Amino acid sequence: MPEVIMPRLDPGMQSGKIVEWLKREGDEVQKGQALLVVEGEKTTFEIEAPENGVLAKILVSVGSDVPVSQPVAIIGEPSQIRVNAPVVQPSPRPESMPAPKLEVPAASDRIRASPAARRLAREKGVDISRITGTGPGGRITQDDVVAVVQAPAGASSTEPTMQIIPQPSVLSKTKLTGIRRTVAERLGFSARTSVPVILTMEVDATQLTDLKSEGVKVGFSAFAVKAVGKALEKNPALNSTIEGEEITTYSDINVAVAINTDQGLVAPVIRNANEKSLEELENQVQALAGKAKENRLTVQELTGGTFTITNLGGYDVDLFAPVINPPQCAILGLGRITYKPFALGEKVTAKPSTIITLVFDHRIVDGVPAARFLQDIKRNLENVQSLT
Repeated sequence: MPEVIMPRLDPGMQSGKIVEWLKREGDEVQKGQALLVVEGEKTTFEIEAPENGVLAKILVSVGSDVPVSQPVAIIGEPSQIRVNAPVVQPSPRPESMPAPKLEVPAASDRIRASPAARRLAREKGVDISRITGTGPGGRITQDDVVAVVQAPAGASSTEPTMQIIPQPSVLSKTKLTGIRRTVAERLGFSARTSVPVILTMEVDATQLTDLKSEGVKVGFSAFAVKAVGKALEKNPALNSTIEGEEITTYSDINVAVAINTDQGLVAPVIRNANEKSLEELENQVQALAGKAKENRLTVQELTGGTFTITNLGGYDVDLFAPVINPPQCAILGLGRITYKPFALGEKVTAKPSTIITLVFDHRIVDGVPAARFLQDIKRNLENVQSLT
């Protein structure tokens, strides 16, 4: 009996979350028909029936995280499946970290206080060991804590003066879900596993700005994609991914471009970027950005990247070190183009320049090959005729 398997859509995908079942047990299904909706590493997608038949058994419930290659359902006849087959229950989801609180040291277990009183004392920064309880047997109640909190600043007391530490007001609390959760998990994984090294170079942007003044309608990101694509042709080690103890170097050069959306950061992929013209790259960058804003990117557009570019120049950022997009080898950060002083002999003038930053995984590539790669990107951006 054929099983419906959780697919691996890209090398970095570890699991998928069941969002919705589109069919019920006992429903007839056709090969290629959508059975369920899954939230993967970068987007939601549908899993299709591998064969004609009946959805005999659903093995995982909505909300469950299922590792790749694990079965989620069985196609066959209901009579052929054990009725008591286990169903995976939803795994707990990570929640957003609460705002930090300054807590007093934990009180001794000999202090008699209600749970509500202990909780309120912690929230208000009150040392519960200094409160006299009015409850049965001297038990500290919530009202006792409230009385201490509301006591006038100058009120006399035999107890030492306690300082009430105000806590920051909370604007909102949001669970890590959807794209935001995926970004947190992937970049957290990158920070835990990669060995990042940062290299920066200044680029003379004179030719880039001259083309813009001449009316060439190609943005900096498109030029960067082309420059990176050509540099990866000469430096294939940077066009690699790592998984476990295996490094895979690709012949296809697929450049992902990071795009900010209301739902979070996504990085759609431009395939064979080295083979496309600047006009084609500009059109594709704009089209992908539009689809990203409208949450219409497909699985194919979000997977298969071998290198990533991210641009914060439009936000007046001069220099930054982005986090590697796992399992890729490296990522390039683009800063803004701005005029800076430039000395030529005894004369000082100003010219447009920008800073590009390469962050690479030292497990895959050493410093000198990475520096040569960044030099090639610099040369490509300074000589834009080589990109046409």
